[in-house]
Amino acid sequence: MHSSPELVFVYGTLKRGHGNHHWLLDAPFLGEAVLPDVVLHDLGPFPMAVPGEGVVRGEVYGVDAAGLARLDRLEGYPRLYDRRPLPLADGRHAWVYLGRPHQVRHVSAIADGCWLGPAPGAAVRRSQMGLAVVLALGGAALLAAALPPAALAFDTLSTCNAWRGSHGSARVLLGNSLGAALYLTKKQRLQESPADAPVALYSDSDLQRVCGR
Repeated sequence: MHSSPELVFVYGTLKRGHGNHHWLLDAPFLGEAVLPDVVLHDLGPFPMAVPGEGVVRGEVYGVDAAGLARLDRLEGYPRLYDRRPLPLADGRHAWVYLGRPHQVRHVSAIADGCWLGPAPGAAVRRSQMGLAVVLALGGAALLAAALPPAALAFDTLSTCNAWRGSHGSARVLLGNSLGAALYLTKKQRLQESPADAPVALYSDSDLQRVCGR
């Protein structure tokens, strides 16, 4: 027997027309909805909702257990995001991925609670502090899924600053983004680096050179 699908409320890159919507292609769309008692913050590449006095506007999907497990991995649950069952304004209850107030203390709130996507040319500059929080909390896989490599590197200074202060997978992903955007020579023959097991495609010495050490 198949269990009933779980309702999931999404408000960022999983929405229709955004970069991670393909994760929900097999999940039925169950309409738009409003989530009360939360505030949406703009991290640039993606948003983060936290409990507060506001509303968030998003979409509802029916997701099976395997699909929910995949979303948990994408969202970095439970380290980056928490997942809670919350009441929607229309009376339904749905799972929602929420951040924590300290994660968004340096980034702006979205007044109407509706995230429209990263602003071209401004996402990294606007979210430099938020990006550092995301990487520190293990959100490298989510960041890689949300943006193509070149999108992280259109602001070289901000990306270099983030790369210099990062470690592990986050450093590899940011280094690969810089290398691709600046057309550095790859040290590996791989065409791309898997998001779930990132491989450094460019040498540290080349990256230090372009970032001014």
